[in-house]
Amino acid sequence: MSGNQKRFKTGKTRAFCIAMLLIVGFVAGIPMIVFGAVDGITALLVIGIILTVLGFYGAPVAWVQYSNQSMHGAVLAAIEDEGLGSVSAIAAHLGKNEKNIRAGVDYLISHGCLKGYVLDAEGGISRSAPKQGDYIDLGKCPNCNASLVLREGEIGCPYCGTVVRSKDK
Repeated sequence: MSGNQKRFKTGKTRAFCIAMLLIVGFVAGIPMIVFGAVDGITALLVIGIILTVLGFYGAPVAWVQYSNQSMHGAVLAAIEDEGLGSVSAIAAHLGKNEKNIRAGVDYLISHGCLKGYVLDAEGGISRSAPKQGDYIDLGKCPNCNASLVLREGEIGCPYCGTVVRSKDK
């Protein structure tokens, strides 16, 4: 699992926890409003209103964020681990819409999660070809297993920062 995949897994877990807390807050807020109003406890009433409003409006947003993190992580794994090289192959593999997969690949490339990859007009995903002599292919990072193609003079994995070679080599 690459460093980016770990990041998406962590983001997915965080989004799930936030969504669940908002749902619980929504459910707990309703009886708090009732008991606060009936017993005249203003603080309980206000807390109940806040929890209900946050849960009502915030939970759907958090679930969408969870879904996005899940999809981006799955697309990243399909490219890095499965070696799938086209939007149509990833869509078939994940059982998703090609339009959504293309948007996911665009997101991953634009946010630096798929460094060195390009998406062509036909939906092909490939490593961009560096100019000969500018880059050195070092295989895989020993820490996060990401593919390493570094510029001359670079020494660390761009994903996790692990030192992979000395500057003078």
